Amino acid sequence: MRCLLRKPDHLMADLAHPTLVVAIVAAIIAVLAIWISTALSRWRRVTWRDHIDTKISALPMEARESGPWAVWRVLTHHEEVAQPTLVLLRIRNSGLRSISPADVRQPLTFTFPGRVVKEFTVTDCRGVSRQEIQPPGDLSLPPPVENMISLPSFPLKRKAGFKLLVLLSGAGREVIVKGRLRRGSVLHESRIRGPVAQNIVFGSVLLLLVGIQAGITFGQGSALPSYCASGKLALEGSTAFTPTAQQVASSYTSVCPGAAISVNGIATFNGLNAVAAQGNAGQSEATAAGATQVAMSDGPAPADYPTLVGRPVAVILFAVVVNKKTNVYNLTTAQLRDIFQGRITNWKQVGGLDQPISIVARTTGSGTRATFDQKILGGQEPPISSYNCTDKDAVPTSKVLRCEVSATTTLLQDVNAIPSAIGYAQVSDASSYPDVSPIKINGWDSTINAVELNDYAFWTVEYLYTYGTPATGSLAADFLSYMNSITSDDILRSEDYTPCRDRGQSQPLCSRDLAGNGSS
Repeated sequence: MRCLLRKPDHLMADLAHPTLVVAIVAAIIAVLAIWISTALSRWRRVTWRDHIDTKISALPMEARESGPWAVWRVLTHHEEVAQPTLVLLRIRNSGLRSISPADVRQPLTFTFPGRVVKEFTVTDCRGVSRQEIQPPGDLSLPPPVENMISLPSFPLKRKAGFKLLVLLSGAGREVIVKGRLRRGSVLHESRIRGPVAQNIVFGSVLLLLVGIQAGITFGQGSALPSYCASGKLALEGSTAFTPTAQQVASSYTSVCPGAAISVNGIATFNGLNAVAAQGNAGQSEATAAGATQVAMSDGPAPADYPTLVGRPVAVILFAVVVNKKTNVYNLTTAQLRDIFQGRITNWKQVGGLDQPISIVARTTGSGTRATFDQKILGGQEPPISSYNCTDKDAVPTSKVLRCEVSATTTLLQDVNAIPSAIGYAQVSDASSYPDVSPIKINGWDSTINAVELNDYAFWTVEYLYTYGTPATGSLAADFLSYMNSITSDDILRSEDYTPCRDRGQSQPLCSRDLAGNGSS
């Protein structure tokens, strides 16, 4: 019995032995370390896949029909590429959260042992701006011994991604990708091999991408791409479209150095008036065909501009935005009309906090305002009652506290700063402000699918207008053609636009807006 009674004491003494305690603690720490390491590797994670790595040996149909094959070569920057190969890599954020530049401890680098990088371009951007990955001007040829591409640190939203198209010279086949993230990792996905026919079609598309985007030509081509023109061009109008237009213009001028393109956000109707003034100044349509001005318009121009010729570019989604401190996430069309007409003046009347509503609106020259007035309010907004957007310092007796600003960025800055504010802006612009929240309208988020189902009304089509039709070969004509390129489509999609070409030239939404939104 004594032995039996002592066994627990001996057992407790053994468990209390310092060496055993240290071993147990060490084992627990090791298990936790493995678990934490696994969890953190998925917290921020960038994965990459090599879609294609192939020699360029096929000839385009034009080459087969034009004469001896021997005169056709792969050229870049007027130099023949020896042993040319084409690599397409897909990079995406497959982690659990977004990645900011501060999270990038070591930028992404792509090394191609045994090969020299001759040309590369970023394409098929989804949820990330191409200009941040490959800023304008970074298209120059790397040094001859360079076998590496190093990308700058850039933000990458969750599930966002892009593709890297690379022209190489040499016989190597390996691709090495490195990078380091804070609490994260960079990993290689297994290659998915599709049917042979699919690979052939895919390779043909890639050859087309090279010709359009990377400046690679088959044959003894001219110094510049065929779409390049020289001269000066001014894009004026929509402040919502201005940042995107600047990206497209920078992309064009980085390849076409003879072109100088300025982009000025002066509001939609001011841009339309500026282009229409070319005719008022006595220019004939034939003279204006070499026009140096293009108007950016949120929505089709009214019938008041009969001399202007418009071209639909992309569907633009707008949202009603509020300061997050209002505690409001959804409003009906009827509630929005009551707010703007002064029948609802406090957020508590629609389920928010007890604070008076401050309306931050756009001026009458804004296409965003025209779309909001037509498609949401069904009428005109009331006059201003405030200059500072915080109290009725302009008209103290007004039922509505409402101010007006001239630009999208100013509106978003004010909504971000005023706890009781409401306004309207392009969806993608609103995401840059921490205290600005896009809200649902009638229970629907601002998505292209909701628009296609006729459940979300606050949208329009972005148009580019010229006075008459620009002459063939002019900078205006060639830039408008460039707006239909794959490069421009990538930029548009990265800024949450839906290019009209995405569903064919007769994109239903673009056609529908032209027929039904003529008053904006």
